[in-house]
Amino acid sequence: MKTLPHYTRFVICVCLFSVITFANIYWLQPLLPVLQQDFQISSLAANFAMSAPLLGMGLGLVIFASWSDAIGRCPILLGGTAVGVFVSALLPLVDSYSVFLTLRFFQGMFLSVCPALAVPLLGDELRKSWLAGAVGLYIASNTLGGLCSRLLGGISAEYFGGWANGGLILAGISLILFGIVYYLLPQQRHFKPVPLRLDRSFKAFGEHLKRPQLLLIYILICLAFGTFVNLSNYLMLVLGDAPYHLPSDLRSLMFLTMLGGTTSSSLAGKFARKHSQISGIVLGIGIMLGANLFMCWSNIYSLVIGMVLVAFGFFFCHANANTLIGRTVTGNKGSAQALYSLFYYSGASLGVFFLEPFYQEFGWQGILDGTRIALGLCLVCVVIYCWLATLNHDHSHAL
Repeated sequence: MKTLPHYTRFVICVCLFSVITFANIYWLQPLLPVLQQDFQISSLAANFAMSAPLLGMGLGLVIFASWSDAIGRCPILLGGTAVGVFVSALLPLVDSYSVFLTLRFFQGMFLSVCPALAVPLLGDELRKSWLAGAVGLYIASNTLGGLCSRLLGGISAEYFGGWANGGLILAGISLILFGIVYYLLPQQRHFKPVPLRLDRSFKAFGEHLKRPQLLLIYILICLAFGTFVNLSNYLMLVLGDAPYHLPSDLRSLMFLTMLGGTTSSSLAGKFARKHSQISGIVLGIGIMLGANLFMCWSNIYSLVIGMVLVAFGFFFCHANANTLIGRTVTGNKGSAQALYSLFYYSGASLGVFFLEPFYQEFGWQGILDGTRIALGLCLVCVVIYCWLATLNHDHSHAL
């Protein structure tokens, strides 16, 4: 395989890094009811199994994105991914849930090297004409890794003797894939190191956060992704309880609805070419709200259709918001993107604290109510964004 062209090996390796990363992050999502029972913990504590690595991911993105500019992408990608796979092998051996969560946090932090560095690495090594296709393959690999691992997690609890054995199987598969990456990954040819200057990085972050319109997009994606991930988390708890009592393997099939997001990501680009990104964000949020209302019937069919629409709407919104950041920022684009990712993953991690009181008080209907409130706040962010855009346009016209 080393006879493959240089750029092809980079694309294959980045896709495998993506599969490893998102498989090791998301495999526990359908197993939250199992963790709740095995560790004898509350629903809030069970959700921390997903919140902890996502919080670690948000923090790690900022650290590794800056560090890689100084020493190169490949060493950090290999080192961080190796630590993440090692943690997956340790998790099944842990009896203490606090230790379990600590390991998950650090796992997320080290596995953040892939979302932080994958696209910059491709941008360094590939021609511009090849980059869009390569990034498309990378995003598809994100979906593939997360989806297959969720299915593995659900099946493992039913047929492989529990979640712990499933974790060991996942770690074994990840180790094999890591070995392939280690063998295939070529040396970077076009990397130009930049001295690490933390003061310059923090200054760039501060400048972005002082821009109201950028901050509104950051808050919006924080709310949108927070509700999307935690809606899925609580749905796993609901489906494991009365009146559904679905086993883990059937619960995990619910994540096939994520394929709706794979479809919408490609459609978002076509939509943005004819309309504005902000219109795409509104449409995505609107689809999520419509799906939310549809899921109020709470039968299994409405839940499946609703989750397909939620995934479709969220990834449509996410693709347009991400593009809007890139088009709005003229300087320090890397730090602007790092902040976007920080808010993105922090929302997924901290959203559980917003939704848990609704769940305790009103159950599944409370989760839907809380989600509608968060999505309503997203639309408020859009209204303020457009108002500020109008003010800026009028001011520029007056000058």
